Amino acid sequence: MTGLTSDRIIAKIRALIKEIVIAFDGSRDRGIFIEMINDSGGALVRGDMVMLDATKGRNYFDTSAGGDDDQVFGMVAEAIADGARGKIQTYGPTKYLKVDGTDDIAVGDFISSFTTAGIGQKGTIGSGNCIAIACEAYTTDDSLGVIDAFLLGSAR
Repeated sequence: MTGLTSDRIIAKIRALIKEIVIAFDGSRDRGIFIEMINDSGGALVRGDMVMLDATKGRNYFDTSAGGDDDQVFGMVAEAIADGARGKIQTYGPTKYLKVDGTDDIAVGDFISSFTTAGIGQKGTIGSGNCIAIACEAYTTDDSLGVIDAFLLGSAR
C-alpha cells in the first residue's frame, strides 16, 4: 500500500469490513461468513448445518449425520453444489436455520446437530457443539423446521 495516505488505508479497511458484514446476496443479513468447499457428496441449501471435514482440512466442510457432533461450526448461507465453494455463516443472526422439533425447541435453547444431516436439534450442556441459540420456538415432531436463531460460532 505504498503511497496511500492513512485516510485512504482506513477507507479501504472499512470497505473490506463492510463486505464481510453485509451478506453476498444483497439481503443485508448480518454476521460473519467464510468461504469453504462443499465435500458432503451432495448439493446443500441455505440453512443446512455443517461441520469441518477433518479428512480434507480447514477449507472443506461436510454435513453431520450424528447427533450432537463436536465439529459442527456453522450454517450454509447459499446453495452450494458438491465440490463447489460457497458461503458458510459462522456467527450472527439468521432466519434460515433448519431444525427438528421432536424434542421441543423453545426461545433461548441451544442448538446442536441432529441425527439427520444438516439439521439442528435442541442442545443441552454436554450435548456436543451447540452452535446457536433459538430465537423462536419449534415444537412440531418433524425435521422440517426453519427458525430464527443467533449463530455463536463454535461454542466448544
